[in-house]
Amino acid sequence: MELHRSDSAGLNLVKLLDSGEFVVNEVLYTQSIIVTVDNVITDWSAQSVADLSTEHFRMFAQFDPEILILGTGKNLQFPDRRFFEPLVQQGCGYEVMNSRSACSTFNLLIGDDRKVVAALLST
Repeated sequence: MELHRSDSAGLNLVKLLDSGEFVVNEVLYTQSIIVTVDNVITDWSAQSVADLSTEHFRMFAQFDPEILILGTGKNLQFPDRRFFEPLVQQGCGYEVMNSRSACSTFNLLIGDDRKVVAALLST
C-alpha cells in the first residue's frame, strides 16, 4: 500500500458538530450552508428538505459541479426527484445523505480534486 501526504491547504473542509452547526476551516456556521472548494454561501432560504424547490437546484447548477452532495440534516430525507432536473440536464451527478455523511463525502471528493458542491441543511 502506498501512502501519500494530503495537502488540503486552501480547501474548504467542512465538519458537522453534534449541535447541528457546521465548521468550515475553523469558522462556525449556525445555519444551512452551500460549500464549494473555495466558497461558503450562507444566503439561501432552505433550512429543511420541506423548504427545497427546483429554484434551489437551478442555483446549485450555476456552480457547474460534477456532483452535488445534498445533506438533509440529521436524518436522510429525499426531496422530490423532479427538483434535480436542472442538474440532470447538465450532466451533473448527485447524492442525497444525512448532513454528517455529506460533510465527509464532500471532504473526500475535494481532496481528489473533484468539482463538487455540498448543500448542507442544518436540521
